[in-house]
Amino acid sequence: MKFIGALLLIALTACASPTTPAAPAPASSGISVPPLPSGIAKTPTDKIADPGWTEGWIVRGGTGPCYGLLDLDGKPYAMYSDEGLTLAKGDHVRVRVIPSRLRIDCGEGEPVRLEVLEHVS
Repeated sequence: MKFIGALLLIALTACASPTTPAAPAPASSGISVPPLPSGIAKTPTDKIADPGWTEGWIVRGGTGPCYGLLDLDGKPYAMYSDEGLTLAKGDHVRVRVIPSRLRIDCGEGEPVRLEVLEHVS
């Protein structure tokens, strides 16, 4: 009888204060991920503003396909056009540009595609 009482006491003690094993700590892989350098899109939803119409001077001319434009505010544009235009350095122009989706390096400035060009007198 003492044996059954001792078992009952152990069972009641175990039920009164249940203990759960501690969860193991997550293992560290030892790999660190460096932060993204500045200037790299962080998400595919990053939008490039549409510059639209702007006026300025050609700073890199030639027969294309790459040209340079410095607008009236001093902002440089790296323009791309496959139209075969001939532009001279110093030409005063008004242009309609859109963000470039091509990965073509046309030099310094915001990469844009030249849509429409008007010479300003």
